[in-house]
Amino acid sequence: MNVDPKDALQEYSPAELGRALSRFRRTLQSAHRSSIDVKNSYDFYVLAFKEFAKENYSDAFLYYDRAKYELTGSVNDAKHNIRGLRIHSSRTLSFFFKLYGLYAVVFGIAVAVFFGLLIYYYSNATMLDVPLWSSFFAGLGSSAQILTGAVDDLRKEGIAVRYRRIWYMAIPALSMIFGFMAYLIFSSGLVAFNVNSKETIFSTMLVCFLTGFMTNWLIDQLSKLSKNM
Repeated sequence: MNVDPKDALQEYSPAELGRALSRFRRTLQSAHRSSIDVKNSYDFYVLAFKEFAKENYSDAFLYYDRAKYELTGSVNDAKHNIRGLRIHSSRTLSFFFKLYGLYAVVFGIAVAVFFGLLIYYYSNATMLDVPLWSSFFAGLGSSAQILTGAVDDLRKEGIAVRYRRIWYMAIPALSMIFGFMAYLIFSSGLVAFNVNSKETIFSTMLVCFLTGFMTNWLIDQLSKLSKNM
């Protein structure tokens, strides 16, 4: 049965096809880094990209669809075959974890639990008269940032985009520094905020949490500042 390329393309507009090809490129990268053979799939992806560049969208879609089919076959081949039953191998698990940002999700949950325990058991600890819960709440905010970013990627793109490298593991440590400094700024009087009053203590915790949540933004701003110095 012959398939009319124009009929096959109905579910995609040219812009949507372009985004699909971009997402598929990231998918191939995740599979390749997980030691899955993507040669056949990549060849069809290249053909799809070339046809897309020529604005031959119908053929581009068919090549893209074939590339997805080949990748599915490669992923299935990478699974363990036990008496006809396909079971995920370490390679396929690694692929799905990288593709959907599950490493970041697991890390974010672990960080949230870790800082939650620190807040519960060491809420009265201080350093230089600064309560360490300021850093702990900032760390909790950083875990929320990581989880929010991972979920937002999956909701909008269907795959991980932002947290695909291990650099995000440094975010909680940086957020602790930012949270500590945020408390110092408020307690120094630079900002009209009385951190010693019982009425504002929870507001201070919220500020530290939001400081941790904004760690990526703070990194960007400090990077720009350092370039101009």
